[in-house]
Amino acid sequence: MNNQDIVKCFEALRSERKGSVEQIWDLIEKFVLPLRGDFYTSLSDEGEVDWHRRAIYDATAIFACQSLAASIHGNLTSPAQKWFALQFRDEKLNEDDAVKEWLDDSTNKLYNALHESNFDIEIAEAYLDIVGFGTSCLTEELDEDTGKLSFTAIPVREIYFEEDHTKQVSKLYRHLQWTPTQIISKFGEDKVPESVKKKADNPAFSATKLDIIFCVFPRKVPIDLDTGKPIAAKKRPFGYKYLLKTGAELLGEEGGYYEMPAFVSRWRKTAGSKWGHSPATVALADILTLNQVKEATLEAAGKAIDPANLAEEAALLGDINLDRGALTIVTDINGIKPYESGSRFDVSNLEIQMLVDAIRKYFYQDQLELKESPAMTATEVNVRYELMQRLLGPTFGRLKTDLLDPLIKRAFNIMYRSGQLLDLPEGVDDSSLDIEYSGPLPRSQKFDTAQAIQQFLTATAQLAEAYPAAMDIVDIDGAVRQMALMQGVPAKALKGQAQIDEEREEKAKKQQAAEQIAALQGAGDAMQSVGAAANEMQDAGIEIPEGAMEGMQ
Repeated sequence: MNNQDIVKCFEALRSERKGSVEQIWDLIEKFVLPLRGDFYTSLSDEGEVDWHRRAIYDATAIFACQSLAASIHGNLTSPAQKWFALQFRDEKLNEDDAVKEWLDDSTNKLYNALHESNFDIEIAEAYLDIVGFGTSCLTEELDEDTGKLSFTAIPVREIYFEEDHTKQVSKLYRHLQWTPTQIISKFGEDKVPESVKKKADNPAFSATKLDIIFCVFPRKVPIDLDTGKPIAAKKRPFGYKYLLKTGAELLGEEGGYYEMPAFVSRWRKTAGSKWGHSPATVALADILTLNQVKEATLEAAGKAIDPANLAEEAALLGDINLDRGALTIVTDINGIKPYESGSRFDVSNLEIQMLVDAIRKYFYQDQLELKESPAMTATEVNVRYELMQRLLGPTFGRLKTDLLDPLIKRAFNIMYRSGQLLDLPEGVDDSSLDIEYSGPLPRSQKFDTAQAIQQFLTATAQLAEAYPAAMDIVDIDGAVRQMALMQGVPAKALKGQAQIDEEREEKAKKQQAAEQIAALQGAGDAMQSVGAAANEMQDAGIEIPEGAMEGMQ
């Protein structure tokens, strides 16, 4: 894309979004996600940031939004446990010992790379945006200086994007505001326009922020381009540019990405729009009403605490002085009395409680939070995860497709290209590589199936006591492997099928040899018993028929 086209497309997308979408987002920013960026303030300098938010009279929605975002983070991408694993779609490949070792090694290195980066911090911000605004944008890049992965949760006010036919991000635009000093620090003096250098040298303009457009766009590349190996920046599938919005002047040089580095995810898709909606969007009417009721209640409480006064005209010789220890001269003490407003705090408190309960339900807080008792039984934990599955299952599916899958695949590609991962086992390619999520929420989605397998095995084993042929229908190996997979058991804890077959064959040989030895011993014992009986008969004078002992010889 040339520079002028980038600026024109950016302006068109910016105009398209202005209106009802940003009006709703602005209200959500004020009452649900304060300080995430005012949509109608330029923030051209530090003084533009609005730190004073006295218009908020109730924080129920703020806390509920943070609580739901934290719940998603803890149950989907928990920093305290491994929440994903690599595997192949072909189950036979996954049972191969060499492939299992490669999968475990790659999974561990990927997880460690994410853990050592700022992923946990930035993904938490992305979850806040998606629960609040309904849309979030997370970028993933490689820090050339440290060699580590670097993530950025871009504020939704800064992003604009175009979709392809699959509804995924095709082009990304980000609106940045940097001072001349920051621009020179980023790109170097020899790679910025002369106008920027002059502003940096002028004290009157050095702190003024300039509008910058960052754009990532697809390039035309060969279909069979191998992105598993290093490629020159200008030949990669995606290009990027930093431009001054005024004049469309290029900052630095055009760069390139192997994959789209930005992942836009939505809570729910809105019909006819590429922007999503969220629990905060649905709850906004009640949030605003609660804030107004709370404000009116506080105003009425102030009047009740410090009421207005009524006085007869002839009862005062001067103004009433209500300061501490003050003296007011009156002619008739009965001519002065406080004004009782008659406020119904019982009604307002009931209305407030109803609105608070409704808002908490919008954010699933009443159903996802732990109960008040200090501990839960295993059954209660499972029921809670089942409930979470029903409530957050659709959202997890969208997050998996729009955010987590491409994020992990890009991390894998970055590490594979840089030689941080082992080569693929011989005869295996990464086209069938898949991602298995093993956090508490994904596991809860498989809990019903694992429980059904366990109940089926138990019932079949009981039936087999009376009808042994019932066990013929059960594939014990397959059932146990499937249960282990659904419960997140590491691949290293399971034996490969080849090893199992070898051990079973060896065990069968030993069993056969033992049976043969037992048979021979039984035959020998029988012969000894017959010989001893014959001797006893002869000692007793009993005649043994001729030929009777020939079969025992």
